[in-house]
Amino acid sequence: MPEARECADCLRDPPAFDDVTAAFDYRFPVDRLVRRFKFSADLAVGAYLGAALARAFERQPWPDLVLASPASAARIRERGFNPALVLARHAARRLGLRIDAVALAKVRHTPPQAGLGHDDRHRNLAGAFDVRGRVAGLHVAVVDDVMTTGATLGALASLLREAGARRVSGWVVARTPEQLAER
Repeated sequence: MPEARECADCLRDPPAFDDVTAAFDYRFPVDRLVRRFKFSADLAVGAYLGAALARAFERQPWPDLVLASPASAARIRERGFNPALVLARHAARRLGLRIDAVALAKVRHTPPQAGLGHDDRHRNLAGAFDVRGRVAGLHVAVVDDVMTTGATLGALASLLREAGARRVSGWVVARTPEQLAER
């Protein structure tokens, strides 16, 4: 939402995460930049997006630990890198925060979330992740490139809560506007 409030869906069915902040709306030209970074491995664009992400959180409560939304081994082989990890490293470095690149793992390869509806996104991610680092009692921020329905962040936040995380924040470069997320 444009202001710091909870939407009706979140009031009806509260998510496992505490808050999510996006640096941008997923619209032109940011949508083009994100695609160029992810699918053309333009790491200079990734550095810019990571810096923008850090700027968006300079005035937010800082987490104890920054984590990246994990990618499967197959997706990393396909792309050559995990976009969320590149963004997390840039943001954490700029803010002087601790990052753990292996605390979250994707243990089951899944089809891309793009093109899936809300319920299918949740089903697609069932059993796909694992927590492998110590997060008990910590405020953790999970970094990702784009948030559409919140399915990925919700799945990760649930696992992090089960592992004892005190607070889970989502840090995303871009948030898909609500009307587009519902398609």
